[in-house]
Amino acid sequence: MIARPIFNNRTFVKTKEADVPVFVKPKAPAAATVVPDGTYRAVLTGIRQFSNSFGERIGFEFSIKGGQFDGAKIMRSTAPQLSRQSKLAEVLVGLLGRELTVEELNLGLDLEQLVGAECSVLVLAAKAKNGATYSNVERVF
Repeated sequence: MIARPIFNNRTFVKTKEADVPVFVKPKAPAAATVVPDGTYRAVLTGIRQFSNSFGERIGFEFSIKGGQFDGAKIMRSTAPQLSRQSKLAEVLVGLLGRELTVEELNLGLDLEQLVGAECSVLVLAAKAKNGATYSNVERVF
């Protein structure tokens, strides 16, 4: 008599699974938004935190408002550290239309409250590490 393993008071017979090859393929890159270099009216449509090869980042997603590229989504990312000279401060000053107060610099501010803010953005072509060209928000004002 063969002893059969018991699991949850039920016997089961372990069977060998067939050797099935596993194939992997590179992740298909997402199509990057490309608009001609220039200045566009835009609205801030989202903010998200993420990590990449540069470390922790805050991503600001803008949607172009009006014109041929109406609705096109473009992005700017910065490090999450806030100081008067930081790239994050540059983006916030552009969105707020004013300098940051000492209190905002010391205590921070709720970025989610900025979603929906209208601004102008300077868009310039950039190249990703994989060689793909994309439109980058270079400046917010």
